[in-house]
Amino acid sequence: MTKAKLRDLKSIDDVARACGVEPDFISTYADSDNQQAYYNALKLPKRGKRRRGEYRVVFAAQESRLQALHRSMSMIVMNSTEFGVHVQGFMKGRSTRTNAEQHLGAKVLLHADIKGFFDAITTRHVRDAFISEGAAVPIAGLLAKVCTIDGLLRQGTRCSPAIANLVCHGVDEAFLRMARAHDCAYTRYADDITFSGDSVPSDDAVREVLEKHGFRVRDDKCFRQHRGRCQFVTGLTVVDQTAPRLPSRLKRRLRLTMHYIEQFGIASHFARTDVSNPFREEAWLRGILMYARSIEPSLVAKWQAVLDNAISTHGEYVYDPDDDYGYD
Repeated sequence: MTKAKLRDLKSIDDVARACGVEPDFISTYADSDNQQAYYNALKLPKRGKRRRGEYRVVFAAQESRLQALHRSMSMIVMNSTEFGVHVQGFMKGRSTRTNAEQHLGAKVLLHADIKGFFDAITTRHVRDAFISEGAAVPIAGLLAKVCTIDGLLRQGTRCSPAIANLVCHGVDEAFLRMARAHDCAYTRYADDITFSGDSVPSDDAVREVLEKHGFRVRDDKCFRQHRGRCQFVTGLTVVDQTAPRLPSRLKRRLRLTMHYIEQFGIASHFARTDVSNPFREEAWLRGILMYARSIEPSLVAKWQAVLDNAISTHGEYVYDPDDDYGYD
């Protein structure tokens, strides 16, 4: 684990020592005309009804040396600066829950999403951000090329989240000033921007700040949620002033699913509901319960017990293409 900071890196040899990767590989990758060839590109569907049919491309480095280089660059960025509590995404100890906690019981919420967040960040943006944290101009240019893919900060690399937060420093500072002027709260969870309070900025003001820094609002509009109606922040309801809660729709779905699993068993439930991929459905249930338990532990504990008991009772699932359900 490197303790180096951006301002400590004066040459490619410094970068190599800090990252544990040979200089020749660093320079070869940085100067490549086809950096995408170093990756496997994965096309993943976007979540949410509004994004149905849309995909995001995630890049996975093929070589362990490139993974190590990006992992070390992430640590170097984190060593070089501090991110205030308004930065909630990709930060240790911060989550969708801690993000939502900052907006409980507000009179009005304003939401804006940054369009094509990672792909909107260019190598030049990254270079300028590195320079702002003390990196020498020549080495900042090298590091920016090392951390991007053919000119863009693509999603999936080990260093992209930390660098995206660093690049957004100017955006965050402008929005914090705006929040103070309106006496409201502001947070950013990756590309998800939220203001809350009795008064929030105008859509035009939000758009102006983002466009000044090279970003655009997704769908070219913000949206508001008012007290007395549904209010959500990063997928959690914030109507309760004491703590974020799971959405009612998710709780109803889990409650009904666990009722049927307890009554009929997990294999029979999958068969009754025509589940096409039992492995995926079971993985989804495990994952969503783990997440839900971090939000409302007392509520979810009994559902977790039902699932654990159903799985232990029926054993490990064995997939048969002619029989989409069954445990042995």
